[in-house]
Amino acid sequence: MTAYLTPGELIGSLPDTCADTLHVIALPPRPDRTSAWRLTAPAGAAFPVTLVRGMTTAEIAGHVRAALPADRDTDLVVVVIAENHSRNWLPLRAAIAALEADLRPAGHTVIGRYWAPRTRPGAPWRDYRRPTHLGTVIAPRADLDFAQPNQLRADAPTPTWGLPFTEPGETLPARADRFARRVVPLLVRRGDEANRIVAHATIQAGRGEFIDDIAAFAVTTALADNAVYGPMLLPPNEQDPQRVEQLWMALHRGSTDPAARARLATLIAASAVRRGDRHLTACALAHAHGAPGAATAGLLFQQHASPEVVEYELDQTAGRVRAMPSVSANR
Repeated sequence: MTAYLTPGELIGSLPDTCADTLHVIALPPRPDRTSAWRLTAPAGAAFPVTLVRGMTTAEIAGHVRAALPADRDTDLVVVVIAENHSRNWLPLRAAIAALEADLRPAGHTVIGRYWAPRTRPGAPWRDYRRPTHLGTVIAPRADLDFAQPNQLRADAPTPTWGLPFTEPGETLPARADRFARRVVPLLVRRGDEANRIVAHATIQAGRGEFIDDIAAFAVTTALADNAVYGPMLLPPNEQDPQRVEQLWMALHRGSTDPAARARLATLIAASAVRRGDRHLTACALAHAHGAPGAATAGLLFQQHASPEVVEYELDQTAGRVRAMPSVSANR
């Protein structure tokens, strides 16, 4: 019989720890016949937050998959236990969103993402996607058996395209105030300043962090400059590409400018074709029409180009785009 859990009960079932920890919890869809005894704690994997920032998405996903049943799909819940949280209660957004995208093809769907300062009853918890959705950690019921089917109340899977960290309608750049909208474009027109802003944002995303609304608006504005946008078609290998893709996805979802959205979709397509993710490449190309570099990414996708050809062609395209004059400077 399926047991229905509240987020507070699920968080309360986790072990108490003095270190900030990222938990990936598995909720079995049917009884685990390999378990001959009642499980009082959920299965899954746990990572110290400090370690997450030094791991790639593939490394985290590999540890999670090793902890999950290999022969069936599994619903997952991500919980960050951390005493301190960012202003928007969304620490490690890029890492979580990229992890979600990596696990989905194997049949593992993330159905909930939560933050709490601790696992003891009475602690507050918040929803990553809906910051106004909050509650209190409570002790789990004594009859809970985590080897049996469990379902989280009031949560549902999210769509594949645009897996960002916001609900539809939460437009990140649009939330910047009028002063920022007037001043930020002036700042990012200062040559090297635009490159610095974008480089810092991608470095943050690559280690599992995310930028605030003002920085989101600044990055979107800076990418209108071909000298900034061109090199991002082939970013440095040391950045975790899946996490950086989450940055582009969030900005794509938040922008209302068709030209900016096309450029962001092209950056996603270029990264995805470089990784060999054909599904995401196709989704991104559908939104990339007219942006510099989109035609190259489309041809590489259609021709099933080898990794060596992809690297060479994207490198050549990045150089050409960088040298092109911008049609409209930082609208």
